[in-house]
Amino acid sequence: MEKKGIILCSVVVLLGIISTGAGFAAEVTRVKASQVKVDVLGECSYPKSPALGLSLISAGTLLIGKIIINTAAGCFCCRRTDPSHSSNHTKALTFYIISWITFMAAIGLLLTGAALNDRRGEQVYKDGGIYCYVIKPGVFAVGAVLSALSSIFGVFYYQTLNSKAKDASNAPIPNQGGIVMARPQFPSENPGFVNGDAYNKRQFN
Repeated sequence: MEKKGIILCSVVVLLGIISTGAGFAAEVTRVKASQVKVDVLGECSYPKSPALGLSLISAGTLLIGKIIINTAAGCFCCRRTDPSHSSNHTKALTFYIISWITFMAAIGLLLTGAALNDRRGEQVYKDGGIYCYVIKPGVFAVGAVLSALSSIFGVFYYQTLNSKAKDASNAPIPNQGGIVMARPQFPSENPGFVNGDAYNKRQFN
């Protein structure tokens, strides 16, 4: 891989690491049920939590990495399929689909977790009791894992397309059928504008 591709993949991997780390940090710092209190007015009182900011950082860095890798790789659907590189095309398509699926799932979980974790002052009255909204454990963690997978498969997708283009540029020139250039040779013939005796005399002198 060329130097530009190495730098690009390194940046995307770094953004993926930041996104994954921020996602797990949001999981650790999310509001737990034991931390929520009900005040004298019957409203849920939530403690301050950095999970909102961390989840937004995780989603933002993942989005930036996705934009970078897809901009560098170009439009996959616009590329023409070369029969000689059908295996690489299949791999690239697989990595492309997986990276997008994991990306959409990760963004959805991280943003949903951020919204639910910051629902202050909301409660549900059920069976004569007060129930406060608390995000379920594992939402941020799953989003962090999917962020890592999206970044990894995005890099695989770029590398597969890059190797395909490199192989095509280094392809040998096809054989031209053994054509050899040479001067044509023709037997000496009577040009037709002199009589036969004069022509033969010129040939033997």
